[in-house]
Amino acid sequence: MGGNLASLTIAEASRRIDEGALSPSELTAAAFARIEATDGGERGVNAFVRLMRASAEAEASAATERAAAGNRLGPLDGIPLAVKDVFDTAGVVTNAGSRAFLNHVPARDATVVAQLREAGAVLLGKTNTDEFAMGGTCNNSRHGPTRNPWNLDRVPGGSSGGSAAAIAAGQALGGLGTDSGGSIRIPAAFCGVSGHKPTYGLVGRGGVAPIPASIDHASPLARTAEDCALLLNALQGQDPRDLDSVARPEEDFTADLNAGVAGLTLGVIPSLLEGSRDAVLEHFAASLEVLRDLGAAIVQVEPLEGEGDWRSLAYSIFRPELASGLEQIVRERPEAVSEPMRSRLLAGLETPAITMVRALQRRKRVEARFEAALDGIDAYLCPSSPLVAEPIGDDPQVVTEDADLKFRNALTFDLSHQPSISVPNGRGAAGLPTGLMISGALFADALVLRIAHAYQRATDFHEHAPAL
Repeated sequence: MGGNLASLTIAEASRRIDEGALSPSELTAAAFARIEATDGGERGVNAFVRLMRASAEAEASAATERAAAGNRLGPLDGIPLAVKDVFDTAGVVTNAGSRAFLNHVPARDATVVAQLREAGAVLLGKTNTDEFAMGGTCNNSRHGPTRNPWNLDRVPGGSSGGSAAAIAAGQALGGLGTDSGGSIRIPAAFCGVSGHKPTYGLVGRGGVAPIPASIDHASPLARTAEDCALLLNALQGQDPRDLDSVARPEEDFTADLNAGVAGLTLGVIPSLLEGSRDAVLEHFAASLEVLRDLGAAIVQVEPLEGEGDWRSLAYSIFRPELASGLEQIVRERPEAVSEPMRSRLLAGLETPAITMVRALQRRKRVEARFEAALDGIDAYLCPSSPLVAEPIGDDPQVVTEDADLKFRNALTFDLSHQPSISVPNGRGAAGLPTGLMISGALFADALVLRIAHAYQRATDFHEHAPAL
């Protein structure tokens, strides 16, 4: 990872703090220095839209005192993290990427932000996102485009592209994002980092605005699966502010990380390989060989064979749900929402109730089929996205003709509600990263993270850093 302190993994930085070889204040200073060196200017990454320097330095100082006294709160204590600008941060503007929330200063932290503070994390600032977190480029009409650290002319993916780019650029050790159609895993794949979408309901969404409630997930991003597991340990738990939150016994997602994959059966979904770029297919095939060498059996499975175009049902779910939370703005202050987002929201408000009800019913059938198809199979494998990062467009509102293909694989596991992680598995043309996606049964997050960790112990793609 080079000599940059901010490019450490969370696990390694935490070990150094425990040993007294590194202080949270030093680590936080290194993160801000990296942000200053790489984020601004015409060719900067532009990952952050708002820094929280004063509060971050105070948090780091308190963490340094705890470390010196041998009273660390846990492995996240003193670790600098980035927060996607859809999570409420008390006293700090939260725009959700839109002029509609230009002056929105929440009085209360989002549930997951509060959990990170309780764990002692240092919150560096808010990261860029597509407007209302609905998009795949992180090219924001207000804040400008976030650039992929591996190729500054390319997108980082969206909508959590700001957090993913910040981690890839060595500006933060981890971060928060959301995922309704791939918004964690696509940026993770495009930026060469790791992003885990937990089982639906495992991580609370209180204070996340706005959300399509039936398929949105609050999620961790980091350099490795191990780091995602450390973050998930802090983020799990029932959230009274989230009606879909599930009460479950607390779990240590790092406990079995080193158990390996020998004896596991992993299923490849052939339909999720169709249309993939050559580099994506090449790296996916190589990933399968790595897992075979580690002792896993690879089989083929098609959970929804014969179902036709079932993924389009997502639009009948998330557009009306998102629009319902923004109706007053769209009706009374339409100029505050950019086009064509305004048109999409209005279309969402006009979606017939019966269309949405049928889509929600079909989503449940998708979930049931994907759970049933895991009989005799431990997890699914596919590319995180069939594509690599596309060039940044001049118009932030243009949706490319490949948009549906870009989201296809990741969206599948938003609809199934199952846990799903993307880890880097290679770089192709123009140095653009690709990702391996591993998905499992509901609440089998620990197994999904374990498989990803085994893959990363056998490869070094997560150790590569862009030459900014």
